[in-house]
Amino acid sequence: MNRNQNSFLWIALISLALLHAACNKVPLYPDEPILTEGSFELLKNSIGQDTAVLIKFKFTDGDGDLGLTAADTIPPYDKNLFVAYFQKVDGKFEKIVLPGTTDTLNFNSRIRDYNITGANAAQAEVALNINISVVLADTIMFEYYLRDKARNISNKLSTGPIALN
Repeated sequence: MNRNQNSFLWIALISLALLHAACNKVPLYPDEPILTEGSFELLKNSIGQDTAVLIKFKFTDGDGDLGLTAADTIPPYDKNLFVAYFQKVDGKFEKIVLPGTTDTLNFNSRIRDYNITGANAAQAEVALNINISVVLADTIMFEYYLRDKARNISNKLSTGPIALN
């Protein structure tokens, strides 16, 4: 092989390797959870009354440390999905303070441990069913976010106003 053929062969091999690496690129996500595609659905009973709100969203988490196991029971690792509840009062949304406390009504919850590692697996879809059968307001709203085990907090999503029957 002459020198030109040898150089061409090396350039071709390097080009193929780069092309292969570009085609098999693993998506990279930040270590903080990111919520996307938030939506909700009102669920009704057999006589047409609103009884639950089903909130759905997708998330990504670059280091895959989102989710709780059965052993994760001590704060701050007892909850990882934080859901604030709002009612429309006199035309504006307000959090509801629980009687006799300074605590507000919330529907904080847990997302299971997905046992995910690596950027490829750090994505999932979540559905949360919230019972609203005892809600007396005619318009409500939920705002929610996630916290991973490193205590990184996601962006917040909101359902927007939900008119109830």
